[in-house]
Amino acid sequence: MKDILTPSLIASLTSLVISVITLYQFFRTQRFQQQQFNKTLDRNLTTKLLDLRLEHYPKAFEITDKIFKEKGGSFDHAKIKKAVEELIEWKKGVINLVISSEALTSFYVLRDAGMKSPANNGTYSSEQVEKISAGTKDFRKQLRRDLGILFREEKSRRGIDAHLVG
Repeated sequence: MKDILTPSLIASLTSLVISVITLYQFFRTQRFQQQQFNKTLDRNLTTKLLDLRLEHYPKAFEITDKIFKEKGGSFDHAKIKKAVEELIEWKKGVINLVISSEALTSFYVLRDAGMKSPANNGTYSSEQVEKISAGTKDFRKQLRRDLGILFREEKSRRGIDAHLVG
């Protein structure tokens, strides 16, 4: 009887071990496929986000190009007010969904600085000029950062090319 039980026991244990290994492989493969799916989904969402930003962000750069210092180192209040109103209009709709929180914060800083009335009889104080200038630069910088993936890839490609040449 012992001779009959031993092969059965060995076959059962072998079958159990193979089943456990198969189950482990199944869960491992399933986890890997889920990770791949998540990466693909993230990549697709990132691509769509970048496409929307590339479609809408150039308008903000066009608007902020209108914010520049006149002769004497100050800003024209009417031009600043018009540019800020255009930025406010630009931000409505899709932009509220795709703009990063950092770019949104810098937008509000620029908007608030540009909406203030000039301090000195129709001319901006040096502090106001600095706030508007810094706000414009930071806003544009944040918009570029929102598109940073593209710039990093381009910079990386150039670095590789420069490395190959040098």
